[in-house]
Amino acid sequence: MANLITAMSGEMRHPGSAVPVSGERPAPAARPAEAIPAGPAPSTPPSKTRSPKSQIRNPKSEIPNPQPPSLAYLLAEFPSLSETFILREMGDLVARGLPLRIYALRAPRSDRVHADSAALLERVTYRPRPGGLRCLCAHARVLRHSPARYLNLLLRALIESRGCPHRLRDRLVALDAAVGFAGPLRAHATAHLHAHFASVPTTVARYASQLLGIPFSFAAHARDIYVAGRQDPGGLGANLRDAAFVITCTEYNRRHLLANFPDVPPAKIHRVYHGIDPRRFAAAANGRAGEGQGTLQVPARLENAVGTRGQSVQILAVGRLLRKKGLHVLVEACGLLKQRGYEFALVLVGDGPEKRHLTELAVGCQLVDRALFLGALTQEELLPLYAQSHILALPCVMGRGGDRDGLPNVILEALAARLAVVSTPLSGIPEVVEDGVTGLLVPPEDAGALAAALERLITDPELRRRLGEAGCARVCRDFDIRKSPLAALFARETGIEAAPAGPATGAPQ
Repeated sequence: MANLITAMSGEMRHPGSAVPVSGERPAPAARPAEAIPAGPAPSTPPSKTRSPKSQIRNPKSEIPNPQPPSLAYLLAEFPSLSETFILREMGDLVARGLPLRIYALRAPRSDRVHADSAALLERVTYRPRPGGLRCLCAHARVLRHSPARYLNLLLRALIESRGCPHRLRDRLVALDAAVGFAGPLRAHATAHLHAHFASVPTTVARYASQLLGIPFSFAAHARDIYVAGRQDPGGLGANLRDAAFVITCTEYNRRHLLANFPDVPPAKIHRVYHGIDPRRFAAAANGRAGEGQGTLQVPARLENAVGTRGQSVQILAVGRLLRKKGLHVLVEACGLLKQRGYEFALVLVGDGPEKRHLTELAVGCQLVDRALFLGALTQEELLPLYAQSHILALPCVMGRGGDRDGLPNVILEALAARLAVVSTPLSGIPEVVEDGVTGLLVPPEDAGALAAALERLITDPELRRRLGEAGCARVCRDFDIRKSPLAALFARETGIEAAPAGPATGAPQ
């Protein structure tokens, strides 16, 4: 078994990230990932608790765990530079007093992380290294105490793979991780498991749920639905059917799941938008309007990139450099704008496999003096760019294999900073960008239409102001994280009640 797990799990690739999942890399903390203790969480504001629906027990003695019940978040990676929406979600729950623990399949790939991650690092337990001593001891312990559950779960993993090597690898990885997390989950009296991304992380949660007899839920996003879900519909269907509830970040996603899995009760799948705190982006909006100067400090490494474009309009694009982001269309559109004689600067933030193609395309479109590629940035580095920019352009397209965005969180951030936004009517984007009201929408893969929309925004400051104001109001109304129903869903399932969120009022001043 040890050899099988080591061989099949050491190089598994998570469909949402396309990088190996392993416990080999240390976290960017003072101590390595393997040394982070699975002890009690640090003190947090008190929360109201009542008896959870699921009492965590020692499978051998059946003595109730005296620890207060906790909520477990199961993630592919933590901290993650690209998953700010999960970081905000967890930060809000912790701030409201929920006893939250984090279980991550791997340590981060980069030493650069958002500052808000630091407050959560002591809550993290990483997956034991496949084939390592901790991993083998965990398997032996579960097999000794719960042989029937262990063997039934192994049989289930083999059956679910249906002879497909890729699925078998993923199921064995999920089984290995579930067994590795079983001890810490039990020690922290986990009352509920919640996974992000409907693929491997949720299968880990489902297997851990079956091992420990506790409920689980999950959040489905984009690639995990439209790519991984198509490649492994049986796995997604099993996760949907067995979960206590499911959340997804757009109504578009919710309708897709219900249409493709009609046996899942509609009441089980909830549309819960990713939330942001609009107050955090108010300084960016005020800085652009000439108010509150000095409230946003430009990081030293970006001083030559920010605020050096004179009075020309700055177009900002933020996201991983993937084809589905449509940045190739944006570069082509900006090439057309230059040919027409417009003054502007194009700033692209992010990294990814399309970087070389995009830089070559920018050279071909004669944008060497207009386009600036800054790489991946933290939230702290990004905020000054919102203040210095006038337009956010993210012309999303359908990617390879049906890959697409759900509702890019950068759109919410830009609207909260009162930028004018131009995008496409793909997936859940029209749920926040209403053409002509809160932004502009153009057809996907249409550089001419995108250039025309950008031309309108470059030449009409009043239109930019009106769209930015309306977009900010929409975000404050529908996407303020303090209005999220997620804490109420967890309270319904676990009995762990969060303290009320702070007041969520209108657009920040």
